[in-house]
Amino acid sequence: MAKTINKKLKEAVKKIPRLAEKEGWVLTLDRDEGALFYSPKSIPDKSELFQVTDEYALYVDKNFNPRGVMIEYFNANFLKHHQGLEKLSKKLFGSRKKIATVNPRAKVDFDAFVLKTLLEGLIVQETLGIYGTKHRTV
Repeated sequence: MAKTINKKLKEAVKKIPRLAEKEGWVLTLDRDEGALFYSPKSIPDKSELFQVTDEYALYVDKNFNPRGVMIEYFNANFLKHHQGLEKLSKKLFGSRKKIATVNPRAKVDFDAFVLKTLLEGLIVQETLGIYGTKHRTV
């Protein structure tokens, strides 16, 4: 069963860039939760959350299509492991709002576009690295 889920998660993660573009996903930082969400403005009901790595989880629908990504402890942990994104993140989410949303599709927000592109690449790369080996499972 775990192998089947791992394979489905791997395939779902590969779909993220295409679906995110098509559906207009946004980046939302929730300071109270400490999480960054990359998803539609609201994650569809009945989406199920699967932990993919120690740092992020994937929301999927009943057909295992990606419905959003949640990066846990974004400022406190994730950015410490991906320091190249820290300055860009501070620039985008520098306000003290409890919940800050940026739209990477906005033509004027090149920084948001760069951050979402880098995040997509990291998510896909890290997932394929984990599920591409025979020694690790969810």
